[in-house]
This record gives sequence, C-alpha cells and structure tokens, in this order.
Amino acid sequence: MLASGSYDKTVKLWDPQTGNLIRTLEGHSSPVVAVSFSPNGRFIVSSGEDATAKIWSPDSPQPLCTLASFNDGGDWLVISPDGLFDGSPEGWKSILWRFAANTFDVAPVEAFFNEFYYPGLLADILAGKRPRASQNIARVDRRQPQVRLALADDRLSADRPIASRKVKIRIQVAEAQPDADHSTGSGARDVRLFRNGSLIKVWRGDALNSQLNGALEETISIVAGENHLTAYAFNRDNIKSADATMVLKGAESLKRKGTAYVLIAGVNEYANPRFNLRYAVADAQDFGETLLQKQTKLGNFSNIEVIPLLNQEATRANILAALGRLAGKDSETPANAPAALSRIKPAEPEDAVILYFAGHGTSQKARFYLIPHDLGYDGPLDGLDEAGLNSMLAHSISDRELEQAFEHIDASDLLMVIDACNSGQALESEEKRRGPMNSKGLAQLAYEKGLYILTAAQGYQAALEASELGHGFLTYALVEEGLKNAAADAEPKDGRILIREWVDYAAARVPEMQESALLGSRGLKIVFVPGDEKVSDPSKRNVQRPRVFYRREVEPEPLVVEKLSGKDR
Repeated sequence: MLASGSYDKTVKLWDPQTGNLIRTLEGHSSPVVAVSFSPNGRFIVSSGEDATAKIWSPDSPQPLCTLASFNDGGDWLVISPDGLFDGSPEGWKSILWRFAANTFDVAPVEAFFNEFYYPGLLADILAGKRPRASQNIARVDRRQPQVRLALADDRLSADRPIASRKVKIRIQVAEAQPDADHSTGSGARDVRLFRNGSLIKVWRGDALNSQLNGALEETISIVAGENHLTAYAFNRDNIKSADATMVLKGAESLKRKGTAYVLIAGVNEYANPRFNLRYAVADAQDFGETLLQKQTKLGNFSNIEVIPLLNQEATRANILAALGRLAGKDSETPANAPAALSRIKPAEPEDAVILYFAGHGTSQKARFYLIPHDLGYDGPLDGLDEAGLNSMLAHSISDRELEQAFEHIDASDLLMVIDACNSGQALESEEKRRGPMNSKGLAQLAYEKGLYILTAAQGYQAALEASELGHGFLTYALVEEGLKNAAADAEPKDGRILIREWVDYAAARVPEMQESALLGSRGLKIVFVPGDEKVSDPSKRNVQRPRVFYRREVEPEPLVVEKLSGKDR
C-alpha cells in the first residue's frame, strides 16, 4: 500500500501494483504536507498546515485521533472523533470545539472534562483499543453557568495585603438563560473553589435551589504572598463553566513554616498469608526514611512527621483514620490504633501531605481499590469467586473514598504514590501485586484536588521480581536513583528536584529498567502478563509503564524534594 498527502486536504491510499485508488482519508482542514506509516504498518500519521497531526487506520476512512501541540511542544492535546480528549491543562484551554461550519457555535474543550476527559487516550488507541464517548458531544447542552468571585467582607480589598488568616469569600452563580434551543435555564451545580490550584470546598448538587442566580459564602485560610483563587460550576449536563479568578495577597505576618506529613503504608504480611508480598514494607520504609532525611536537610518545614502503617497496622480503618485526622474530622480513632496517629493534626495550607501505599490493589467496574492488611478474604489467591471478591472490596479502600478523604485536606502540596502492580494473574510470581491503574477516578482526583498521583503500572501490565534490588522498580527509581543519586534533577537541571521532575523521572525510568532486564543486561527475574512468557522476542513483551496524574495547574511555589550541593550535581 502507498499513502500520499496532497493540497486537496486529503490522504489517499493506493495499490502500487495496479495504481488503483484504495481509499481517500478526509479530515484535515488544510493541505496535507507529511505522511508516514508506522513501522508495523498498523497506522498512518498525517500532518497538515492546520497545525495538527492525525492518526489513521488504513482500514477506516475516519481518523482515530487528532494531535495538537502548543507552546513549542510544552503543551499538547489528543482528541478522538467523538470528543474524548487527553492532554495538558494549558492544552485544553488553547482549543475551542466548533459544532457547525461557518458559525460561532463554539465551546472550550475544558468544559467537557467530566464526561469526555480520557487519560491515556493515545496509548489505548495505539494498543488497539477503540474507546467511545458515552454520549454524543454535539447533543450536550453546552450553555455555561456564570461564576464570579468576590470578598464578602467590605472592609477588605484584593488590592491591599490582608493580615487576617481567615477570609470570607463570596461566589456569585447564575445559570445561562433560555434560548432558541432550550426552554429552561442551564442550571448550576457542583460549585468548586480552589486556592493555588488545590480544591478547598465543593458545594454538591443544585447550587441555586431552582433560582436563576444565587450566592455562596465560605471562610477560607490564606497564606503569606499570593493566593490564587479559582471557582467554577457545572450545568445540568455536566458542562463546566469558565473559571472565575481572584488573587489575594496575604500579609508577611501570615508567614509560617508548615509540617510535612508522610503517611507510609506497606503490607508484606496479609491477614490471608496467601497474599503475602516481599518488598512492600521495605519500599515504604525506604521511601519514608529518605524523605525524612531530605526534607530535614532542606529545612522548608518546621516538622516532618513520618507516620508508618506497616503489615498488621495497615488496616482500612487506620489508613482512613489517618486521612480523616489530616482533614480535621472528629472521627473516632480505631481500637488498638498505633500511637503514631496521635501525631497527626489537621493540615493547613503551608503543610505537605504525602501518602505512599505498597501492597495489593485491584480495579473493578471503573473503581480502583487499595487492598489493606485486613482484606476480608481467606481463600486461595487464584480461586477468588464473586462472593470473595465482594467481601474483599468491602474491606478495601476505593478511589472514591480516597477522593472524599483528600477533598477536605487543606494542604497545598499533595502527593499520592501507589506501588501496586498488576501481576496477580501472572505465572510463577512471588510478588503478586494486583492493581490496574487506568481508573478515571484517579485522574479526576488529581485534577480536582491539585494532587500529584504516581501509580506503578497500568492495568494490563506486569510487575517485577526485583530481589537483586531489594525493592520494586518504582520505589528503586524514585528513591535510590531519583533522590539518592540525584538522577531526577533533569528538567531543568538546576540543582533542585521539584515534585514534578521527581515523579516524571520515575515514570520514564521504570520502563527503561525493565527493557534493560528483558534484554539481559540485569540479572533480574521478570514476571510477565499472561501469554508474555511465551514471547521469545524481548521487544514484543509488555513493559511496566507507571502513570502520572498531574495537578490541575502548576503551583506558584512547587514542592522542592531535594536540593543538591555543588559536588552532587
């Protein structure tokens, strides 16, 4: 097959033996200036003067997806024909959907986040999946509610420094009016308020009580320096409003050092010993001890509290209680709770909260679950039936529960690391961590809360037997290489390791480590996904690819994980 691009805005596929036209691919809005087959022949990529690239299957006239990049490639967007998208936040804000030719019927891509955002879209398409939107994007009510932010106290002004720690904020909300296509207003619901990119308040449900407009008020904490406030709402069809923004400057008198809470949970010894692991506790301890050492040296926090929940103490009740104390909830402390929980105070804006979990995980019906020590199942690992699964899920911690717990934690720096890989079905594995990590709920949690989430692997992938390292690959890349060897100081290489650099390094490094092992350069025993152990060509086997879910926007003062001396650079 031969592919050609042309100034008539099309890609044409030809039979080189006969010269006959096989198919015409239409989708670009300007001349097509570059065309290439993928090495395996499964895809065609075309690039046009419309500043987009499109990926096609040779067997279909419709593009599989469209790719666009902005800001010299620093921001990006991937869009499927029916409206699913993935990309960077600035990429979402750079594009408008146009729903009819030669009209001004447009809406920002970001408005469709809740229903059409699909993390990992490009990877799934290239893996042969064909994801589909749950509804027709053209039929959604695209009218956006109006949201405005203001100070509720007339004695204060956004133009002058504010010396009060607590400030009352007013959010004015109005629904979009009826129009030619809609006999009623758009409605306004699920209002969210952010400070410096981190969610601090949600008003769920109808924000207007069936009225045309209304006002919401909330007393929030502010910090010294700039406090960037953002609010938005959704209409009845879950379409997001434009952001309302306001900047308040906290007086210098508000400056304080916060506390870094590092909650480490690792389970080698499960209540059901058939689920026992080898490296989870070592991973958790190394993670906690290294962060304690690095943050103590930096001196950015007045106190670093490492809260260990290991083996029998890593229960559902204890993990949720720890998160509840950080959220300031007056929940009852579980019986026989470890004394370390008493060191946890309600988090404040200058604080950092880091949750690290190493153990089993699983994904069921679009929900992801952390499986604690008291997993609620005493049968064999490979004989899990529906009743056993339901019992296990009831004793586990879902991503929805994590979302609800983190929603009320008022810390500006938030990180969750989940080292639970999907090798539960793998053959001959002693390190059977189960945990598909493609859950949309995790991505939404990162977006809404301003939370960095790093997960060990995606749902179809294998874990590794890394006894030579004494750790799982993710923790080894994060701690031993990323911090102790300063390898994460990369983009930019400036003697500082910021939180984004750190998680990016681990996400990129883990597949490199496994590829090296597959090619025989490390003496590591690899655990394969089912079927992969029969693939003789190492390049055709799956590699473990961690996923990173970023916070909604770059924070004004990102968390510094490590600062290097001159001799360390």
